Amino acid sequence: MSSFTFKQFTIHQENTAMKAGTDGVLLGAWCDFSEADSILDIGTGTGLIALMAAQKSAESARIYAIEIDTDAYNQAYGNVENSKFANKINIVNQDFINFAAENKTNYDYIVSNPPFFENSQKSSDNKRTLARHTDSLPFSKLISGVAKIISYKGFFSVIIPAISCLEFVRLCALSHLHLCHKTLIFTKEGAESPRRVMLTFSKEILPLVQDRITINSKDGKPSEEYRELTKDFYL
Repeated sequence: MSSFTFKQFTIHQENTAMKAGTDGVLLGAWCDFSEADSILDIGTGTGLIALMAAQKSAESARIYAIEIDTDAYNQAYGNVENSKFANKINIVNQDFINFAAENKTNYDYIVSNPPFFENSQKSSDNKRTLARHTDSLPFSKLISGVAKIISYKGFFSVIIPAISCLEFVRLCALSHLHLCHKTLIFTKEGAESPRRVMLTFSKEILPLVQDRITINSKDGKPSEEYRELTKDFYL
């Protein structure tokens, strides 16, 4: 599908390696951007999460979205410019590691749907490999970069495979980022194990909230909790 229309914006994605999908929609809908004045989306791809953040945040909030791939950057830039949120979002074509090293701003909310495949078969499409594999942005580099530029009362949220959860939490703890919200994601009702997990961290030590969400009912249709979470976005 070359485009996907949401309630308040449209995502064109014919030039991006990774298309808009359930992971991005889930993460964007799950994050609470309401108190953030400055928001950073790392690896924005089509610009989906940045646009969701713009829809959910205060009118005065400013969103910065980083994308290393030039074609994806151009696609995200077009999606933003053709939306009603163009005045809130800045798209940056840069590698995050360099961005974090050079940046002087502290962000109230940092969000990422990061590449997460390790030691798996790589695609013949270099752009798809860049978007999917941790070679381009290892978890350790992502986390250390975030720790440099997150504000003292800021939050950092990701969606990753459930199998990577313990290691990701460990790496964050080494950078003094503390887990405060964990949501297990089950693909279908009755599934024994979660497929993904959404995690939020803060510099402050806060009470840990733990919950779960199931995407599809047994009949294969979106569950009531998934529809409720995403109701402000899906047509």
